[in-house]
Amino acid sequence: MANFGSDNTSGVHPTIVESIVAASAGAAPAYGADDLTRSVESKLSALFECDVTVLLVGTGTAANCIGLATLCPSVGGIFTHAEAHIVNDESTAPELYTGGARQFTVGGDDAKPDLEELEQKIEVSGARGVHSVKPSVISISNLTELGARFSPDETAAYSELAKSRGMKLFMDGARFANAVAGSSDSPADLTWRAGVDALSFGATKNGAMAAEALVFFNPDEAMLAEFHRKRGGHLWSKHRYLAAQFDAYLEDDLWLDLARMSNVNMARLRDGILSSHNASILAGGDGNELFITFKEGVAESLLQRGHMFYAWPSLPNAYRLVTSFTTTAMEIDEFIDDLK
Repeated sequence: MANFGSDNTSGVHPTIVESIVAASAGAAPAYGADDLTRSVESKLSALFECDVTVLLVGTGTAANCIGLATLCPSVGGIFTHAEAHIVNDESTAPELYTGGARQFTVGGDDAKPDLEELEQKIEVSGARGVHSVKPSVISISNLTELGARFSPDETAAYSELAKSRGMKLFMDGARFANAVAGSSDSPADLTWRAGVDALSFGATKNGAMAAEALVFFNPDEAMLAEFHRKRGGHLWSKHRYLAAQFDAYLEDDLWLDLARMSNVNMARLRDGILSSHNASILAGGDGNELFITFKEGVAESLLQRGHMFYAWPSLPNAYRLVTSFTTTAMEIDEFIDDLK
């Protein structure tokens, strides 16, 4: 039966497993002073076509929250979409890491913050000076939480708003690989060239065991990040095992190949759903996430047959389906056959 519950349920790619095993041989300097970490830093600088500062951590929550804590003071405000992962799926970790920064949310199609509403929210929330918060960060996700991709021009519009208010632009890139694989734009075009200050570049959902990269495009803005990582308990002593995962992930564009496989699988699934009369698409499909609604009783029947997917609480009668590089054509076809 098909498992479309989450790309977190997928396994670790064999190449990455082999890299972890290889890194186990002998001794290596601790806390990121090893050769593999330097290799990853070099590869990411080449990938983004600029010198970057990189911090490796084991979870996406840590990557997002350390990044936000670095860019946002404890008296600051973080502005994002109401569907954002940092609002709905990371408990109060952003508040904990930032020391109390407040999150503000707006609406917008496809989980992309509405620019006009965002601008109004920023102006109102900071209007009382010292009695208010200090608007500090705009946070967007690429892919968004509803499976949509940002173009460079769209991202640049958020950057222009942020810079006009003396704010920073942060990008949650848990599925950044899928966003890149689904477009002709380069990683640089989708990030710093469009005005992004920092990115959490995910690997765990796309073939790694537990590895995320926090990437800063301005070294001066990354100066406090290492302190936040240590304070938050995410500086690994055996750091080479994080680096080994990313070193293999980036080698020969494995990260991009795996994301393309996920996206191709989603395209097959989407085409099958479109050919059915028992479900309708609500959102997503730019990468490896799709949000659909079923005719009455269909979702329950599919779940009883053993297919796996989840209800999406913020959309009425909606369900999220996610593919990964391990999704098979047989899974998709059996799901579509049962759906029909």
